[in-house]
Amino acid sequence: MNVPKSIGELAASRHLAVCLLVRSGSKAYGIDVEGSDDDYVGVFIPRLRDFVSMAGLERDTYAENGPDFTIHEIGKFCRLALKGNPAILETLWNPDVVVCDDWGRKLIGLRSQMLHRGSLDVYIEYAEAQLKKMVKGKGLHSKGGEYNGKFGAHLVRLLHAGIGLAASKEVMVRVPPAFAETLLEIRSGKRTMEGVLEIARPKLETLKRLATTNALPDRPDTDAVDELVREARLSRREL
Repeated sequence: MNVPKSIGELAASRHLAVCLLVRSGSKAYGIDVEGSDDDYVGVFIPRLRDFVSMAGLERDTYAENGPDFTIHEIGKFCRLALKGNPAILETLWNPDVVVCDDWGRKLIGLRSQMLHRGSLDVYIEYAEAQLKKMVKGKGLHSKGGEYNGKFGAHLVRLLHAGIGLAASKEVMVRVPPAFAETLLEIRSGKRTMEGVLEIARPKLETLKRLATTNALPDRPDTDAVDELVREARLSRREL
C-alpha cells in the first residue's frame, strides 16, 4: 500500500521520518461499507535539531483530512500507549501496515511491555463516557450530534476489544466475521439504540469485572520504552 500523498508531503516539508503508519478505522476492523473513508494513524521521529532547538517542535501531533490521518511524535505516541489509549494500542497490533521501518519494528516489539492492568481502566472510562453520551444524545461520535448506528457500533466494538485484551493480553483490531455482522447491523441502523444498550451494558459490566481479575502486569516496562524513545530521537542527527 502506498503512503497517501498528503502524508508524504507533510513529512517531507517538516523533515519528519514516519517510522510506522497503519490504515485504521472501519477498514482495519473489517466493518467498512461502501463509501467508507481511509483513515491512518502513525508515528514520526523529528530531526534532533528541531527537537532540541529553542523553539522546540512545531507540533507533536499532526492531524488532517482528505484522507483522515493522525501522526504522533514517537515520545507522545508512547506516552499515550502507556496510558492505555485504545486507538494508540491498536496501531501497534494493526496488521494493515503501510510503513514500518526499523524503529517501527522495535516499537511493535515492545507493544506487550506497554500493557498493564491499568490499560483496561481507559477502555472502561471511554466506554462509560460514550454510553452516557449515547443515552443523552449529546456530543456523540457522529455527525449531527445525535445517536446513529456508527456510534453504536464503535461503542460495542470498543467494549469487545477491552474484554479481548483482558482475556488474551493482545489488542484485537480486525473483528471476527460473526461479530463483524453484528456490528454492521448496528452500523446500518437495523438495531435500535435500546438494542445496542442491551448489548453494551452487560459487556461493560464484564469488562469492569475483568479489570481486577486479568493476568496483565501491574505496571508497564517504562524503562524499555523510554530507552527506545531516546535512541530514536538521537538517531536523527542530520542537518
